Amino acid sequence: MNNTSLVIIAYSALVVAISIATRKHKTVDEYLMGGRNASPAYVGSALFTLVGGGELVTLTALAYTYGWAGLSLFLGYALGFAFLAIIAGRIRASDTGAKALSLPDYAHQVFGPTAGHLVFLVSFAAFFSMLLIQFVAGGQILQPLLKIDYSLCVLIVAFVAATYLVIGGFRTVLATDMIQGVSRLLLMPLLILAVVFGIKGGLQPFSAEPLPLMVWVSLTITGFFAAASSADVWQRIYAARSDKAASRGLLIGAAGMLLFGAMLVLLGILSKAGGVALSPDSAFVDAMSSGLPAWATSLAVILVLSTIMGTADTEIFLLAGMLGRELLRVRGVRDVDSIIYRQSVTKSRVLVIVIAGSAVALSLIFRELITIYTWLLSAILVISPMVLGSLFIKPKQWQVQWSMILNLLLFIVLAVMGWLSPENAYLIVIPGFILFGVLVLRARRM
Repeated sequence: MNNTSLVIIAYSALVVAISIATRKHKTVDEYLMGGRNASPAYVGSALFTLVGGGELVTLTALAYTYGWAGLSLFLGYALGFAFLAIIAGRIRASDTGAKALSLPDYAHQVFGPTAGHLVFLVSFAAFFSMLLIQFVAGGQILQPLLKIDYSLCVLIVAFVAATYLVIGGFRTVLATDMIQGVSRLLLMPLLILAVVFGIKGGLQPFSAEPLPLMVWVSLTITGFFAAASSADVWQRIYAARSDKAASRGLLIGAAGMLLFGAMLVLLGILSKAGGVALSPDSAFVDAMSSGLPAWATSLAVILVLSTIMGTADTEIFLLAGMLGRELLRVRGVRDVDSIIYRQSVTKSRVLVIVIAGSAVALSLIFRELITIYTWLLSAILVISPMVLGSLFIKPKQWQVQWSMILNLLLFIVLAVMGWLSPENAYLIVIPGFILFGVLVLRARRM
């Protein structure tokens, strides 16, 4: 048994042990939300660890090509967190704030069932895509490190994540996110040093392609709206123990996101300047598997595992919770919260297993990370204008519904025409904000 296998076994044993130690839930809400008593540190680490396998690959690829300009998407994420920190009290003060799981619950309460179902569908599709990214990235990154089959790598990641989620619930997610967040910040500098010392012939002058100002702006705007209207981010806001804890946690998450993003950008730059990688798409994998000493390879495995699982567990849990609530609404149940509190935790555990298994099956078929990542960001932007705008002005339900439908149609047109990319995905929000601007002007005249 080699060192990397021992690392996987030890890491898996650690997270399962944490799940057993944090297993304290009597109701479905406690299982899915951990008692809604998260401290700022837990909220912040849970937000920062939303950086997953897709970001490891895509951000180093952007840095390989554009240098430090590749940080623009993460800058947008951080600004989105900071914006939510300012308005966290408004989100938590909504009618469903005391019991809501995430964004679809808010939409059902404020916008009505039609818009609520649409927000659920968009959010579910987006975050199921995010889950696919984690499994695909886990397989692609771990395969050269572990020297085993891609499918087996995917199965290992999914099995370990599903196991500790079924046992421990959301408290386990928060506890492991804290450990995973700290480990990332400690391991990345060590791995960067290992890459630098392992480069033969020294670093060559780095020449980055110029990133047009409009692309800078586009990526930043895309990151901002994707973060501000993200169902997993809203879930953490509702899980905080107070408005102040939510706001401080969001700021901690923004700082952690920028710091880790900067280190990933540096890694992408080094992979090109040191001749470690020959293409942007392989920059991270090549940097982690090319000539590193045994100790650094073991650290790289821990980094990848913590990054993949830290996001995969969040998405599995979020999807299971959203799906369970939406199924009740489709059945015509009006008092969803009351039913949820009386339900057996077993049903939620079954949904966790079903979602994890479905994502594994699809991740063995779809392996295009950049394509999946683009769809994820773009889908969230479909609902972003009216969700954020409703926190400041209360439009009529039919106006919200038509705004979202307009954005969804635009999303479909861009996708069919092949024009959808992170550089122009922000265009999806324009129709929504134009309509919202009309609503604001009309409200002021009344």
